[in-house]
Amino acid sequence: MVPTKRRFALYAQNRLHALGSKTANGLILFRYEEIQVIIDRSKAGQKAQDVLGYGGNIPIVANVTEAMEYKPDTLVVGIAPVGGAIKPAWLPELKIALEAGVEVWAGLHQFLADFEELHAYHELIWDVRRPPLGLKVAQGHWRNRKSKVLLTIGSDSNVGKMTTALTLQLHLKEMGLDSIFVGTGQTGMMISGRGVAVDAVISDFVNGAIEAEIDKVDGQAPLIIVEGQGAITHMGYSGVTLGLIHGAMPDAFILAHQPSRIIDDYNHHLPNLRTVIDLHEALMAPFKPTKVIGINLYSKGLSTRASQLECRSINKDIGLPVEDMVRAHEKVVAENVIRTLFRSQKSESSSQIAIKD
Repeated sequence: MVPTKRRFALYAQNRLHALGSKTANGLILFRYEEIQVIIDRSKAGQKAQDVLGYGGNIPIVANVTEAMEYKPDTLVVGIAPVGGAIKPAWLPELKIALEAGVEVWAGLHQFLADFEELHAYHELIWDVRRPPLGLKVAQGHWRNRKSKVLLTIGSDSNVGKMTTALTLQLHLKEMGLDSIFVGTGQTGMMISGRGVAVDAVISDFVNGAIEAEIDKVDGQAPLIIVEGQGAITHMGYSGVTLGLIHGAMPDAFILAHQPSRIIDDYNHHLPNLRTVIDLHEALMAPFKPTKVIGINLYSKGLSTRASQLECRSINKDIGLPVEDMVRAHEKVVAENVIRTLFRSQKSESSSQIAIKD
């Protein structure tokens, strides 16, 4: 269930900050112990903590040659420029790593292995967004699954669905429940070592692509947590969200929500939480009675106290477990996942469900 241990160098040349290096930042948060060095000429000599506010003493160096002194086995392109294009100036640096036998991972829409000067190293390159071969439309395999499936969803796009999924996985592990995380975006895939970048898949095959990824790990853990994308209420990204819903056919949803956000990036007013919840449950109703069973508060723009007051207010209004899972976790969402999906089955199939009391 745990990805192979790596020695990462994160390539964030001149873009290491909260929004400019989201892939690198995600790896720092969720695979921290494996990060050896960060590459950013503009921040060289500093530590990750100095620049990001987390990441401790991970050193920052100016170039790949200096990074090689930290003996990485994997270099991750941790930045995503507008349009997902690879800058030609990166290629000589990335080639230094490849010539040394270091794997290079990139999550851009343009693929590294397609550059003529890097063809000879294609076996060392993981272009994460390259769609897998042999994609099919969904086959309805959810009817015979051994594992339960949970999908994270959002009241808007970019409200922490990946963070919700990975933090929930950590909380469940602490409570004795094993789970597998399936990434659906480049950062989630690099963190987990598995998944499919659904935003690069032809629309007819999105449902089938995520179904196939779930099939690969079905039965290997009691729970499979699928990373959500977009938002069903977002006019730009609703398609990928619906594909994930009907491809994953989840047994439960966990909703990520930023209460300080009133409008989306289309200047469209966001619907209330009850509408969002009812909509997701209605989309699953023709197939199975899937419910939203918890809410993670993305507390950007709120103080810790304001976040806690908002959690209580939403809990009172909606009646679901709510918490700020990152800043002030109480594990009430994880507790409800176990209670809702597993407690009634514990005595019937204890060999399949590893919950430690």
